[in-house]
Amino acid sequence: MSLYRKLLLRLYPYKTIQDDYITRMQGSMGGAGMLHDGNIFAMDYVIRNLPETGAILEIGSFAGLSTNVIAWLLRKHNRNNPFFGCDPWVYNGYYDESRKDDATYMAYFEGCQHIEREAYTAFIRESFIRNTLFFSNDYRPHTLQLTSDAFFEAWEQKQTQTDVFGRTAVLGGPLSFVYVDGDHSYEVARRDVVHSLEHLLPGGFLLLDDSADFWRYGSVQLAREMKRWKGLELVMKNPNYLFRKREA
Repeated sequence: MSLYRKLLLRLYPYKTIQDDYITRMQGSMGGAGMLHDGNIFAMDYVIRNLPETGAILEIGSFAGLSTNVIAWLLRKHNRNNPFFGCDPWVYNGYYDESRKDDATYMAYFEGCQHIEREAYTAFIRESFIRNTLFFSNDYRPHTLQLTSDAFFEAWEQKQTQTDVFGRTAVLGGPLSFVYVDGDHSYEVARRDVVHSLEHLLPGGFLLLDDSADFWRYGSVQLAREMKRWKGLELVMKNPNYLFRKREA
């Protein structure tokens, strides 16, 4: 462990769970370094305390690690809440905002001309499908290739959509848990949270990724604001923020 990570852990300690299945699965698919261990602890807490009704929604799926962790925890704790997800699979590189006028950079994965950006995003989407079919075939979510804004519009209209596995699903209804892990800018993350809360059941949970106090994302500012919102209870900072919608 690097000195920086040791310092962060001392300043911002968090709880983890020991689960050999998750440990091995993390090393078997792309994105292993993108799911904080503290989120797994929070997800385990959520699934064990989940309302009996209401669907689960994952905003942002990438290659499927968090998807398969949630599916495993549903299986582990004998829960069968419906599971949905959305991801547009549009890759935003490390320097997209500063180099968006550089057509060559934007056409390739991190500007490296041996991998086209469009091919990379297709690879990640295919990886998500392959990983989920292998690890969670009977707990697959209805994941749609949509932005979160488009997903919530379809959800509110109770549309019938075809997911990335070729199955049809009727959208709409209450939510019991939302994992917000899409665009971490303040504006988009706030829209995702507001839309989620419109459908979240009393007693339901919302986990906001990349909201730990030591990050610099817009989701950090949002989490600090949410602590003051009426109707929300902060369940834990581990180190990302987990909220529960208060009972009426």
